[in-house]
Amino acid sequence: MTAIDKRIAKFYRKPIPNDITFADVEALAHHFGREIKTGGNHSQKVIHRASGTVIPIPIHENCIGEAYVKELKDLFDSIKEETT
Repeated sequence: MTAIDKRIAKFYRKPIPNDITFADVEALAHHFGREIKTGGNHSQKVIHRASGTVIPIPIHENCIGEAYVKELKDLFDSIKEETT
């Protein structure tokens, strides 16, 4: 199992883990071909230009909240559907 496969398995685990780091999200976004933009103080954005989706992700102590993980799952699932 590759490192990205491990991150995908961790990301899609139920219940939603509370130890998802921004490094995990960044690696997954690059894997799915999305861009990451640096915002202001402690904020990043995952952008999917084709659908016009922008998900701002506040970072506190390097972990992201459950609500943002849910939004990212929806985005990554829609990207998977587009490619198949």
